[in-house]
Parts: sequence; structure tokens; C-alpha cells
Amino acid sequence: MSDLQEFLRNCWYVFAVTEELAENQMLSRTILGEPIIVFRNPQDEWSAMSDRCPHRFAPLSRGDLTDGIVTCAYHGLAFDASGLCKHNPHGPVSKALTIRTYPVRLEGPLLWIWMGDKELTSVTPVPAYDWSYDGSHYIGMGYIHGLAHYELMSDNILDLSHIEYLHPLLGSDAVSKAKVHVDSSEDRVVTTRSMKSEYLSAPLARTYRTNGAPVDRDLRVEWRAPALMELTVTVTPLVPEGAPARGSRTLHLFTPETPNSTHYFYVCGMDRETTPPEIADGFRGALEKVFIMEDKPMIDAQQGRIGLGVDIMDLKPAMLAIDRAPVLARRILKSQIQAEVTPEPA
Repeated sequence: MSDLQEFLRNCWYVFAVTEELAENQMLSRTILGEPIIVFRNPQDEWSAMSDRCPHRFAPLSRGDLTDGIVTCAYHGLAFDASGLCKHNPHGPVSKALTIRTYPVRLEGPLLWIWMGDKELTSVTPVPAYDWSYDGSHYIGMGYIHGLAHYELMSDNILDLSHIEYLHPLLGSDAVSKAKVHVDSSEDRVVTTRSMKSEYLSAPLARTYRTNGAPVDRDLRVEWRAPALMELTVTVTPLVPEGAPARGSRTLHLFTPETPNSTHYFYVCGMDRETTPPEIADGFRGALEKVFIMEDKPMIDAQQGRIGLGVDIMDLKPAMLAIDRAPVLARRILKSQIQAEVTPEPA
């Protein structure tokens, strides 16, 4: 399968969370199979370009960044944020000494990158998650490197039936009894899992301050291509009667590194007006533990059983009712990728 067929390109991908970025520091990552560095330019803006010197293809991230100029550590060629060579210690500067650049945008806690046709960035806004930067929520964020295809990781969030089995902290026997509703449109899939009269685990009850009372809990996941998901949790205690709902929000944002590895960025939030700060801190820590100790090992192992470079759908897995949302998302994504690689009729 060609690179264009493997990934959607005319869209925004997350490159980093702001906690990873430091002034006057280069950060190197492979995105869609392409090595890229990001760094601050003299205008205090983020720039991105290929992490490969056009001379002998050495990684520029091993070099030096000074006043917005990246100097290759191998032979001393220097490049500015526009990708132009500004200094060749071995002779004249030629057009061949030019590096590909990529549009980037900083939006709240996320640095986004565009891997496709640059002209389309003017008509494609960066995905907005206002609560992650408008000051209304306590915010935690992090990064995990996954050794699996990004669609397997999307499947994991779109089908939350697994929390009853994989995540004892988050699940209960009410999860498999829940009513599940799935909606889809041309570019979205929304799935809601509603549990009634559920008793939360003791740590989760403390997080949502339910005092051990039974609750109604809704888990709403909104997916948009290629692999951006927002999980909204709403918890309504049934005792005392009329108790106000409370909840949390989490972004699960997957950026393909290669066909067999994924950058997993997460941002979690709890409302400042109703949540003590120590509860919000504990929520972030608990989620991080779940992601790293439970989700990642299982999905990495799943990819190992499927095989590298193999699409799970080509193996014709047995399908269950719980797979509806993941299947719809895969169909939408496949259609969008195909639209990019299919020439429009003359």
C-alpha cells in the first residue's frame, strides 16, 4: 500500500503537547513515516521542517539551533525556518540545498502539523477543543508511544465495553448491560454508552464525589478523522435526589508514526468550579496509569498477534454488536483517504 493510501494527509495531526516543548529546543518526531523537527523561530513562532539534511541525509535534530538557524552537525550546512540554506561552508548555496517545511499551529495545549497540500490549510481550521485552553478546566496532558496501528487505538476508545474487563478502576458489571447509541455523519461518529444505577469503584466514586451512592453514568465519544476523539463522562448521583451531575473530559488524539506505531497524545480536564484541585490531579495520574499499564500493553500485544503491516480487517475478525462505532469510523476514514488519491473527473 502506498504512503498516500496508508494515511490521510490533508488534515491536522497533533505533533506535541506543550509540556514537551521548551524554548530554543528542537523536538524530532516521525509523522506518517516522515522525520520532522519543530523549533521556535526568531519571531517566537513554531516552525517545522524535515529532519533530514539534503546533503547526506543526516538528522538535523543532532545539530545546533541558534537564533532560528539549524546547523547540521555532520558537515555544517545551516538552514532557516523557511527551509532555505543560509550557509554552506563548502561552496555556493544551490536550490538543491532546500528542506521541505510543514505548516504548524499552536492551539491551547497542542501543537498541530499539516502533512498535505499547504494551500488547503487556509480553508481547514485546526480542530477546536475550547475547554482545553479557556481556563474553565483543570488540565493534565501527556504522551505515550504506542507500538500499534493508529486505527487499533481508535477502536479501543470507540468501543468502551472493554473497561469492564481491562480496567477494574473504571469499569463495573453495569458496563456490559448499558444502552449504547451510535450516530454517524460524513465525517463524525458519536457513540454513547449509558449505565443506569451503577456503583462506581471506590477510587472512581472519590473522583466524582458520589459518596458511594448509585449513579447514572454516560460515556460519550465523538470521533473525527483521522483519529481524534473526545470522551465526555457525565455522572449523576441518584442519592440524594436532585444531586447535580458532574464529570470529566478527555482528548485521545492519535498521530501515526509508521503503519505499526503511533503517537498517543491525551489531554484530560475537570471543571474548576466544581472540582477540588487535588481531585483533578489524582484524576490525571489515574488515567495515565490506566493508559500506560493497561491499554498500551494490550494494544501492543494485539498488534503483535495481528502481525506487522497487516490490517485487522483483512483477517476477517468475528464481528460483535460492540464493533459498530469502530467499523463506521474505519469506513469514513477509508472513504476520505480514497477521495485524496482518486483524481477528480475532468
